[in-house]
Parts: sequence; C-alpha cells; structure tokens
Amino acid sequence: MESTKDGKQVDVLLRSTIRHEGQEAESHELESAGEITVKAGKTFLRFEENQNGQQVRTIVKLDAADAFIMRSGAVQMRLPFTPDELRPGTYGNGPASFNLLVKTGKLEVTDERFTVHYELHAEGALLGKHELTIHYTEGQS
Repeated sequence: MESTKDGKQVDVLLRSTIRHEGQEAESHELESAGEITVKAGKTFLRFEENQNGQQVRTIVKLDAADAFIMRSGAVQMRLPFTPDELRPGTYGNGPASFNLLVKTGKLEVTDERFTVHYELHAEGALLGKHELTIHYTEGQS
C-alpha cells in the first residue's frame, strides 16, 4: 500500500443491510477514498461520505474485540462493538439525539475487511438488525 505521512491510502467499499420487523430489508452501498492509520497500537479507518449534499466523516476502530464506528458532520453517531455484549451508543441528526444500546453478534476484522452484525435498541425496543461490511484495499490514487 502507498504510504502517506499519516497513514495508507485505501479504497473503501461499504455495504450495509438493515432489517426492521415486518418490513423488507434495506441495503446500502458506498464507495469512498479513505486512510488507514495506526495510533497507540490501534488501527483506524477514516473516510468521508456525502449525504444529501452534506459531509459525514467516519472513523472505524478496527479491533475484533473492541471496535467502534464514530461519525461526525451532518450525522453524529458513536456505536461501540464488543462481541456478545450490550453497550451504550448515540445517534444524532440535526437537533434530534438518541441514546442507543448496541448488541453485537458477529465482529470480524482482517487486513482488508471489517464485518459486524448488530442490533440497535432504544427505550427498550429493537430498532433494527444491521449487517455491515467494509472492504478497504490499496488506494488507486
């Protein structure tokens, strides 16, 4: 991989599927340029996306035992992932903000892929079941 001063440039392909009770599954796909960095022995993936004309910055801590996704900008979100645990998270969009509970099922990290299956709960209710895979490969730029 090509190195920069702070990290390695990567191409990011994100695929997510969300299942809500009684509804058809929603699938989303995103391609972006990103960067892998290592700080204090921990590996992070950073990338940006454009959501309805507004920027959202995403940081993913790539750790199979204790990962998280943190988004900032048009969306504010922090989702922690620890296998077989229920952890507190947050989600905000504009003036609305919610406390969440994140129940992680599957969590896998390889040199080129981050996969997590999790449930989001709020106020005692299941909001949805999520499957997220992020592929990150050597950047072409």
